[in-house]
Amino acid sequence: MDAVKFAKVEDRVERSDAAGNGNSLHLDALSGVWLNTNKAGQGIVKVVVTQHGSRIVLRVYGAGDSGPFDWGEVEAEHIYAGNIGSHTAAGLTTSYHFDFSDVQLQANWNQGLLVLASFTSFKDGSDRSNYFSREFFHSAAS
Repeated sequence: MDAVKFAKVEDRVERSDAAGNGNSLHLDALSGVWLNTNKAGQGIVKVVVTQHGSRIVLRVYGAGDSGPFDWGEVEAEHIYAGNIGSHTAAGLTTSYHFDFSDVQLQANWNQGLLVLASFTSFKDGSDRSNYFSREFFHSAAS
């Protein structure tokens, strides 16, 4: 299904032929290296956000016994503005699919922090409980 963009025209909403997944949003503020504010955290420790034209790519690093574990790169599936009238990206969703689990990520930028919610579902028959986590990240540049 193609993405559909809507435009407000004289107090009514009309469909636009332009596909949209953040294409009309300002994305530059999202890029950078984000570090977990909890240095002792056992979940995600670092997120690298890169802008590629109208796309956002994430590289997530999880806590590992011998250092951060690189989850690889994924493209943001959806990019969101902070409200219907905004042209600045304020959040995104994406997902990782591993052999043993699926992880859905929802991120939003709030007061200079990246807030990352993760929803992990295990599919390896290990009887581990699926779980939710919310972590906060600061820019490595600050």
